[in-house]
Amino acid sequence: MDRKKVALVTLVGLLIVVLVVGAALGIYSLAVIYGTTTITLDESKTYQTMEGFGASSAWTYQALGAIEDEEVKEQAMEMLYGDSGLKLDTFRYNIGGGGTEVSGYPDPLRGAQSYFVAENFTGDYSVFKDADNYDFTRDEGVRELFELALSKGNIKRVVFFANSPYYTMTVSGKTHGAVEQQNNLKEECYEAFSDYLMVITDYLYENIICKYDENIEVIISPVNEPQWDWGGENATQEGCHYEPEELAKFYQQFYTTLNAYNAANGTSFEMDIFESGNYKLIGDSGTRFDKYMKAFAEYPFFESLDNISVHSYGTDTDKLLRTLFDNYMNRKYPDLKISVTEYCVFEGGIDKSMDMGLYSAQVIMRDLTMIDAVSWNYWLSVSVYDYEDGLVNWNMNAADGEESLSAEKRYYAMGQFSKFVEAGSVRIDASYSDTLAFNGVECVAFKKTDGSIALVVINDSSRSHKINIEGGYADVTEVLTTEEENWKTSEYENTGSITIPANSIATYIFTK
Repeated sequence: MDRKKVALVTLVGLLIVVLVVGAALGIYSLAVIYGTTTITLDESKTYQTMEGFGASSAWTYQALGAIEDEEVKEQAMEMLYGDSGLKLDTFRYNIGGGGTEVSGYPDPLRGAQSYFVAENFTGDYSVFKDADNYDFTRDEGVRELFELALSKGNIKRVVFFANSPYYTMTVSGKTHGAVEQQNNLKEECYEAFSDYLMVITDYLYENIICKYDENIEVIISPVNEPQWDWGGENATQEGCHYEPEELAKFYQQFYTTLNAYNAANGTSFEMDIFESGNYKLIGDSGTRFDKYMKAFAEYPFFESLDNISVHSYGTDTDKLLRTLFDNYMNRKYPDLKISVTEYCVFEGGIDKSMDMGLYSAQVIMRDLTMIDAVSWNYWLSVSVYDYEDGLVNWNMNAADGEESLSAEKRYYAMGQFSKFVEAGSVRIDASYSDTLAFNGVECVAFKKTDGSIALVVINDSSRSHKINIEGGYADVTEVLTTEEENWKTSEYENTGSITIPANSIATYIFTK
């Protein structure tokens, strides 16, 4: 047979294969979309143990806490930390660097107040060790809301995080760099900045946290998003850039200071690193995640770590980037857990649609299932901006009769996780028979501390789906968010299947 005939036969064969495979996939997809699929829950196969859900106090709390309307403040903290709200168990407290005193940001809320009294700095950095040089009546609005949040009884963890060192410790003399990518913390101030963080943490722990529960876990995160520019004419908020080697040196000093404090005070405060601006490893060389990790590994503090904190900015719902990151961590640092400590949607305006709720839920679910995140935190807990950066929106200039506080679908989407997956819950295997993801359904399941199972299901499609549940569970409580409903709760006997409506997020609590 000549080559032309061989080529023709080969082409015909390929076309037949394509048609057969296409037909098979078409039949499969129709069966999945219109038929019944199955979620199999396997408690014997486990993954990460959850450590909490939270959000930060940054920017807005200093203004919200200062208003006279006590009902609005109470309502805000109930929406976030109360049983009727998100029931967040992690409070991220922003330790300011004094940006309100010197930086002159266009938005004063982005330059946090500091407890340190500037007049007490005489050029000797040892003054930062002495609590007498601080005024702990400052930052009053944040402290008031902090106490209100703690009074709800759900907080199990407080993370004290800093966006910038105190401004007299910086090269620029401000809480951002004079130029982009400036290492703004003076090397001679590594110890002073460590002392600064410990004095403030000590006061807030002893005088506020211990009033409510001395067993609350305390974590200190000295640096936030060190890769980014944080300087120059366009700087609008507190932030500090660090090159990998400089950051590693500072972390070693802070680790030494923290250990000395714990030994002297019988505490077990922990260090968190490194709040990476995002964790994607391809398409953006500026993140340089690997270079920072390699620098850290050269220092003794790295051996004590069991966790690395990252932000989901820039990763959003992308599956490939998560797979690459997960493979990278499993290959190079398999013993380190992953915490997602910040995320918001980089979009102007406030999207009230269910599409935004579904998108937000997918970000959370994919961080939980694809990189095994042990905790997940939104950026701003309360926002005053016309932007997708807050869980609760505060209309700080509301006129009489207007609602001061509101929440959109991304708030209710987060609640489908945070209200029902408490710290100590263990992720279990939840395999879904739609392996090619034709029908827009994703799920994640946890064994809760009381032995029940929390199954969160997202249906990002225009059709409802009947799904069989295998695992031998008797009773079920369904909590559902749709375009029309928020956290609608129903209880019924498990018949072996669930029906999840189109464009919805549901949490099912199963008991045996």
